[in-house]
Amino acid sequence: WCPRPGGLHRLSCRRGGRLAAAAAAAAEGAEGGGKVADGGEEAEVSATSSTPKSRLAQWWRKNGKLDRKRLSKMGLMCVLSYGFVSNMNAMLLMCMSTYVAMSRTGASPLTSAAALRQFGITYGGLYLISNLIRPLRIGLALSISPVFDKFIKSIEQTLGCKRWLAITLTVLLANVVGTFAFLFGGLGLASALTGVPINIAQLGTLIRAGKAARTAVA
Repeated sequence: WCPRPGGLHRLSCRRGGRLAAAAAAAAEGAEGGGKVADGGEEAEVSATSSTPKSRLAQWWRKNGKLDRKRLSKMGLMCVLSYGFVSNMNAMLLMCMSTYVAMSRTGASPLTSAAALRQFGITYGGLYLISNLIRPLRIGLALSISPVFDKFIKSIEQTLGCKRWLAITLTVLLANVVGTFAFLFGGLGLASALTGVPINIAQLGTLIRAGKAARTAVA
């Protein structure tokens, strides 16, 4: 209480102002604590999302969405490396299917209808699995794209040619010569392991059977 007129009123106002300020400070502190708690929750979520399993899932989804059009935007080397990996994958499926057909029927799929039917069944199943692991093939292609770039540069320096010619030679060596060398070597190995001879001259029969199997499971 204040002896002067109106003193009691001013004292009450001062006390009221102090109480209001204290309440505001408490509210601000509570709000700050909430922000800290929110930050802790965000950090916990971030830590959870950075686990190896979540990173693998993100990587798998990212590579699974890539196609030739998107790869072309990433550069010519990515397109070349993906073409090489795709060709090798197709040749591997053909060699494995030939081996399974010859080992189960004891005959070559080029001379036996039963063996050719087994070849188609095996090829179709392996083709489905290959589509499921497509992100792995894309990841492999992206990882070896620098190798293609170095190889092209080495051809440029060795032959003293222009880049377009070095790229053409790389495509011929990797995607043509390398692909058929891998195919003939794989078929020869399958023949040696099963003891069933195979006539490479009739290779077109396997290619048509593989195409039919892909169409059937697509």
